Amino acid sequence: MDTAHEVAGDRPARDGWTWPVDGPWSIRLADGGARPALEVYEHGELIDVLVASSLSEHLLRGARHLDGSGVLDESGGLEVAGPGDGTVAGFAWGRVDADGSAPEVDFAGARLRRTWRPAEVVVVGGAFWLGWAPGPLVDVRARRADGGTERLRAGRAR
Repeated sequence: MDTAHEVAGDRPARDGWTWPVDGPWSIRLADGGARPALEVYEHGELIDVLVASSLSEHLLRGARHLDGSGVLDESGGLEVAGPGDGTVAGFAWGRVDADGSAPEVDFAGARLRRTWRPAEVVVVGGAFWLGWAPGPLVDVRARRADGGTERLRAGRAR
């Protein structure tokens, strides 16, 4: 039996973690089969599907940033039309390490002197992780327990 969990809307606390406060992102976790899958959405549109796998050593799959060019509506959702309200955030996702642990995740802005800020990171469904932080963030770095590092430039949220 396939079980799907969707996390969106009012960003409730689920299983001891709270969904990111800012941003247009949501996820859907399909965890009933032999290989769980994580669907990542932005403004309700599917932008990535990540399947649990022991074949890949890559931990960092994707990253997006919100630069404040949108406005929040009454329900807390983000609308992209109109003047920006200054809301800024970074969001990243990926697979957990072979030992089941999430990487340490940091975000950095686009300044000459980079300051890396630690992200709040949670494990979802035992196979995936989500990381987020407030601020003008365009690069993300994930560090495995063995010290290996992966970096990615975050795409801009629409």
